[in-house]
Formats: sequence, structure tokens, C-alpha cells
Amino acid sequence: MHIEKSEYLPTIIQSMAKKPTYKELENQLKELKEGSEEIFKQLLKKSFDMIVLLDSNGIQHYVSESCENILGFRPEELTDIPVIEKMIHPDDQEKTMLAFQDILENSANGGTQYRHLHKNGSWVYLEAFGTNQIDNPLIKSVILNVRDITERKKTEQLLKDNETRLKELNATKDRIFSIIAHDLKSPFNSIFGFSNILADKIQKNNYHEIEKYAAIIQSSSKKTIDLLTSLIEWSRSQTGRNKFNPEYVELEPIINEVIELFKDSASQKSIAIFKDLPQNTPVLADKAMIGCVLRNLLSNALKFTHPGGEISIGVKQYETEIQVSIADNGVGMNKEAINNLFQIEKSYSTLGTQQEVGTGLGLLLCKEFIEMHNGKIWVASELDNGSVFNFTLPLK
Repeated sequence: MHIEKSEYLPTIIQSMAKKPTYKELENQLKELKEGSEEIFKQLLKKSFDMIVLLDSNGIQHYVSESCENILGFRPEELTDIPVIEKMIHPDDQEKTMLAFQDILENSANGGTQYRHLHKNGSWVYLEAFGTNQIDNPLIKSVILNVRDITERKKTEQLLKDNETRLKELNATKDRIFSIIAHDLKSPFNSIFGFSNILADKIQKNNYHEIEKYAAIIQSSSKKTIDLLTSLIEWSRSQTGRNKFNPEYVELEPIINEVIELFKDSASQKSIAIFKDLPQNTPVLADKAMIGCVLRNLLSNALKFTHPGGEISIGVKQYETEIQVSIADNGVGMNKEAINNLFQIEKSYSTLGTQQEVGTGLGLLLCKEFIEMHNGKIWVASELDNGSVFNFTLPLK
């Protein structure tokens, strides 16, 4: 089909008219550039990481806007400052400075972890990867890519805590099995054996040594009951069944009750018990737990004090707490023995001055119960010069 020039010439003219001018192209490029910059700015602002620029002196002169999401500070609050000195946790400043020096000297460093101050006063765990671009004329900075790893650190700590707890539980299990297998077996064998002898003597009308064997059976029964009581209390504490019920109580009557409980035991070893107990000393405490602590500590003092020895129980009141001390002039302990006290993984139990036996669980219970009160327990002792067990209880 033949088309005259006059028919398509307007179309060509129209097409030429739509072609953008140089100015229009320049504006389009400018809009595109501005759009790209805005996109880049938003990416930095919403990023999980921060981009940080520092000079060779560690002065922070650029921080991306994402810092506000991570640290609570606006970028201008973190610029033109020596960030390591001003914002890094004191315990982490040295290693952070060494990592910064490594970047300056070796061009790169990766994976340095440190705590950075948050605007709310808390500490945020960060991990930084850096490159040295100070000699780059377009950048002239050390570039850091910084990421918030607080949740990761919490998870790591939780795993460590769980691992420690698992070790403690395994040590507790092994300890209890050991007691059941050995310590419980011995007194039951003693009771069984001497009861057979006692029955045989009665059948043969041989009453001469009945009293002696009956006393042995009685003593073994008491040891077994004490051991079972410790095991029950220990198992309850480990399974969370010991309910903590603090109330305001007077220490003096509790201590007097415990002394009365051990009056016969002290008399049998001719041990004198002295006390210095101020009146009107109420503390916020669980009466049953404190009674258990006092029974265990006084029982230990009696066990390791020689016949004819002395035990002193004292109470001192301070501004915020009360300190209870139970001192004896018995066999005492060396440093190694002291270090093994209050630790489930290091079983410590020795015979008393009259071969009294123990499980080592009593002091573990004492430590656990006192710590539930936010108090402290410790011992001062010298071999052959006695021991002083102390514990504190807050007044409020």
C-alpha cells in the first residue's frame, strides 16, 4: 500500500516532540540519584547492623541511623567522641582498644565483642568487624560493621548456667546414691547385727550384756534417723519442695530450743555451751530453715569438740543485718578442708572426736537455706584450734 509523505510526517514530528531535553534528562538522573540515596538511607536506618566510621585516634565521626534502634542514642549523640573511653564498659575497654590498634596495623579485625552503653543505662553486647580505609581518599576512616549480639550472649549464658546446673544435679545424684549405698547400709547392718546378738542373748537367758547391745542399737538407730532426715531435707531442697516462708521471728527462743535439743549430747561429752543472745532481735526469716541451720551447726560443733570442751553461741546486731556465730575449741580444719566445705562436688565428711559419723549434707543445706535469706555463711578455722561458723540474716 502506498502512503503519501503527508500522511506520516505528523507522526514523526509528534515522536520528535516527545524526546526529552537535556534538562529533563538531568532532572530524571537527579531524581533517580535522590531516590537511590533515600533507599540507601532507609536501608541503613532499618538495618540490624550499624555502620561506624572512626579516625585514627578512635574518634567516632559517623554512625548510621540504626544506632537509635540498637543503642537508643541518636547519631549526633555518638559522633565526635572517643567512643572507647566514653561508651564502652570499663572491663572491655582494653581489649576493644587492642582490636582497634590491630585494625590500624593489620588493615582488618573481626569478631571483637564488647559492651556498649545504652541510653537507658543498661549495657548492650556488640560484635564489630573492621577494615582500615584511612588511606582511601574517598573514605579516610576505619570502617566498622557492628551488630547487636545481646540475645546471643544471653543464650550462651543460659547454656552455661544450664551446664553448671546439670553438673550440680549429677553431683547431687551421685552423692545421694553414695550415701544410700554406703552410709545408710552401715548403720542398718549394725542395727541388724546387734539385734540378732541381743535376741540370741535373750533366748539363752544371758542378760549380762543386754544393756550394752541395746545402747548400740539405739545409737545406730539415731544415726540412721539423722541421716534419713538430712537426705529428705536435701532432696526437698533440690526439687524445690522447700517452701520459703519468711516472717518476723525472734532468734533467742529458736537458739534456746536448739540448745535444749542437744543438751543430752553435750552432757555425754561434758561439753559446756555458752551463749550471748541479745533480746529483742527480730529478723525476717523462715523459722524452720533457720532452726535446721542452727541444728546442723551445733551438731557439728559437738561432734568435733573434745570431751570437756566448750561451745559458744553469739549474736551481734549491725545496722542492716544480724550475725550468728557458733564457735568451738575442737579439732579445727586446715585450708584444704575449709575450701571443700559447702561444695556438693567435693564430698567432705570426717569422724568426730568420738568417731561420730556424718554425711556432709548438713553444711550444704545450711548454705542453701542462708542464701535463700540473702545472707552469707562462712567459717574461720585452724587445725587443732577450733572453728567458728558464722552466718548473717538481713534485718528487713
